[in-house]
Amino acid sequence: MDTDALKTRHEVLKAIRAFFYGHGFLEVETAYLMRYPAPDAHIEPLRVFVAEKGPFFLHTSPEIGMKKLLVEGQGKIFQICKVFRVEELEEVHSTEFTMLEWYMPGTYKDAMAYTERLVTSLVESLGTPDQAYFRGPWKRHNLAELCFEKTGINPIILDRQSLFEAMRDKQIFDVKSHEGWDDLFFKLFIQEVEPCIKAETPFFIQDWPVNLSSMAKRKDAHTVERFELNMRGLETANGYTELFDADEQHGRFLQENEKRCELGKEPLPVDMEFLAGLSRVQDSFAGVSVGVDRLLMALLGKEAIGDVLYGRFLS
Repeated sequence: MDTDALKTRHEVLKAIRAFFYGHGFLEVETAYLMRYPAPDAHIEPLRVFVAEKGPFFLHTSPEIGMKKLLVEGQGKIFQICKVFRVEELEEVHSTEFTMLEWYMPGTYKDAMAYTERLVTSLVESLGTPDQAYFRGPWKRHNLAELCFEKTGINPIILDRQSLFEAMRDKQIFDVKSHEGWDDLFFKLFIQEVEPCIKAETPFFIQDWPVNLSSMAKRKDAHTVERFELNMRGLETANGYTELFDADEQHGRFLQENEKRCELGKEPLPVDMEFLAGLSRVQDSFAGVSVGVDRLLMALLGKEAIGDVLYGRFLS
């Protein structure tokens, strides 16, 4: 990490805080160490033992803690914190990284607009090179339509067997008969769809599958009100309209644990106190998480996350 990246990180963090303070948000801190991580088949938390007690878990995002604050009546809140995930230490992943997360009244469509305002505000205040790239409005792609346009397959409406057969018939590379729906979808999206999106600005992809979005509000039988933001080929932000139906959320957590077992992973304990409070939230809220390190990569034109991280953990 060079000195310029270190200084830019400082300026970005300062500008993020100024943006949210200026829009009436409350900055909060929630616990990094927790007993109950949100079960997710594809995100693995770090386990911690304290004086031979445990396991406890380092949070993979501050979502559970911040949604508990929504239950307690807080409204517009944000947090900048370190989060921890068991990750392959590749060019764009790190076990420890910095996350910005905020919650606001509204839906995922409001959150997309707000995310665009945040990033363009940062670009303007920092005098970022290549400002034309970040100029809005940013395109919003529907995931199902995008997949069908690029591959002739709409995976959202297909069960596992139908998706496998469709990908096999299209001769999608390296499709294996033992792979589950999630793996097949990611293979289709990462290999055949994402690289084919030609974009001169950042863009959103919205309306993701229910079974890949365990804490997002359902839009219809197949999808949830969720988006991802892509900048310079990297997923940089993820947001959705929040799910506050306790029964549905419990069922989604159980499904994630079932998938974890199928993948040979241990199921994770469920926070029943968190579930019990969800129905107390009567208004609609959206939440967004931004990978600050990937945001820095996009702003600085860096290709490796190690270029913007000082003292990166290496296993």
